[in-house]
Amino acid sequence: MEKIVIANVMRSKNKQSFFALHQINKKIKDYNPSIDVEFNIIWDNNIENPTPEEKKWIDLIDSSFNVVSYDKQFFVDYCIKTYGMDIEKVTVDFNNFFAIYVILLFHYLRRAKLYDYCLRYDDDILINYDFADVIELMLNKTSILISEPFNSNCDKVLLQKIINVYGQEAIDLYQSRNPQMLGFNSGFQGIDLSIYDDFLSTDRFELMFSLFEFKSVFDENGEEIWGPERFVIDTQEQSYASSMNLLKAKNIHILNPEEYYVAPNFGSHPHFGTLDSEDELNGWGCCLNSKISHFIGHTQGRGKPKVFLDKMDEYLKENNFL
Repeated sequence: MEKIVIANVMRSKNKQSFFALHQINKKIKDYNPSIDVEFNIIWDNNIENPTPEEKKWIDLIDSSFNVVSYDKQFFVDYCIKTYGMDIEKVTVDFNNFFAIYVILLFHYLRRAKLYDYCLRYDDDILINYDFADVIELMLNKTSILISEPFNSNCDKVLLQKIINVYGQEAIDLYQSRNPQMLGFNSGFQGIDLSIYDDFLSTDRFELMFSLFEFKSVFDENGEEIWGPERFVIDTQEQSYASSMNLLKAKNIHILNPEEYYVAPNFGSHPHFGTLDSEDELNGWGCCLNSKISHFIGHTQGRGKPKVFLDKMDEYLKENNFL
């Protein structure tokens, strides 16, 4: 039986995560119902004493999909027990830099479960077509990259550090595989898990950790940081994922940037022109024109945009969940 592994950190077993899992599971099963779809999810929060509405989505997730669930403590223990890391340092560092859990999940899938491929898939994505080409790439275990045309630097903050690990040959390989120096989004990315093979021993695991800065997104006054400093913190995991995929994956496929791209709700697109965040879609029309729409976080704490939430509810109604 063919198998597809999908993995990520998600906020909780809620309506949005159910939508995300159902959407991609349905696309795959419509393509071939015999494919085994396995989700490996770290749940950021466990909803205690759920309301009837909350329990509805929890029960649907538990009953509808093949989900292997983890909590954050599992990966704290993984680092302590497997690699002898200091519990106090791990606790502080992980609280500061939440994205390390994504890295650790994929590392665990490679080291402990011996998986060779997975798709990282965020819960704020719309798949706007039949998805057959991506499913075929996943079945062939090809690394899949989707570009961010508005920001080619979105995945470059760790690139020099990673180049330093692998040397001059890495520069040549990176440029041959990504001659346009595109930037790639990691919220939707097919990952060749062998990229972790160089970081399985204790000393190499520590080297992998040294690539990251474990900085909080809150300053000393408890105020949330925005601007360039926040960008550097937030894109470290993205930089690691796409840089390592480009340098170490066996096979890569860059989705056609004319049809597949990740766009914010501001800036200027070469085909769609200057985006207007005050229009009827609050600037998200360009994003919706991509075959895969990812509503990346540019709303500074205001939650996901209305157009995404409306599309999610429309999908759930069509499939008789609302």
